[in-house]
Amino acid sequence: MAEVKKCPYCGEEILSVAKKCKHCGEWLNDNASKASKSKKSLKKFGKYLREISIITIGIAITLSVGNWLGVSKEKRDLSIYLSGIMLELEDNIKYLDAIKNRLEPSAKYADYLRSYPKNLLDKNTINSFINIAYDFEIYAPFKQVAFEMLKVSGTMRLIDDKEFLQTLWDLYQMFDGLDYILDWYVQLQTEELKKEIPLLYSGQMMDIPMYDFHISGLPNLIIPTIERTLKMSKEILEKLENEKR
Repeated sequence: MAEVKKCPYCGEEILSVAKKCKHCGEWLNDNASKASKSKKSLKKFGKYLREISIITIGIAITLSVGNWLGVSKEKRDLSIYLSGIMLELEDNIKYLDAIKNRLEPSAKYADYLRSYPKNLLDKNTINSFINIAYDFEIYAPFKQVAFEMLKVSGTMRLIDDKEFLQTLWDLYQMFDGLDYILDWYVQLQTEELKKEIPLLYSGQMMDIPMYDFHISGLPNLIIPTIERTLKMSKEILEKLENEKR
């Protein structure tokens, strides 16, 4: 009967001359055992590398998708802000037209007063302007909420046409300037009305109503600014409408 011995790894009986355990598969000589362990270690390392690679690729895909979703959301937000600006410009254009129509009769009165020396002005002509002379309006600020929202949203950088962006910025600065000019216009008109209205209530008719206010030609100075702002507003609105189509 052949001699047997126990496997030092699993404890099962094997032939004493066996070089490899038939039960656990371990090599029984030192060199073969080391090679087996090295092979197993390489397999484990390879598996580890594959797992690390899968995790790394997964993270990269997640970040890429996250960035894409973030940019996609920002572009959607930008579209909403620009749509708001379009509505805002439509309202501002209507308001500019209304202000221009309101100031044009005053500009005509100012032109007449400045066309002749004061002593040569025709009384009947002046009387035809009397309602215009005392016309008074407090002007509301231009709408700018949508543009302010765009400015603070961080999505302005997504607009590739930087020239258009600068034009849009310049337009809203013009709205700011017109707000200031119209406030100043109303203040000067108010000061002049304070002088004349009490005289009217007391039955004293001014020879030339609101002469000092209109002789300055303020309406004539404001109207060209309104026309420039109107032109720019319409051009930008048209560009935005074409981009949306």
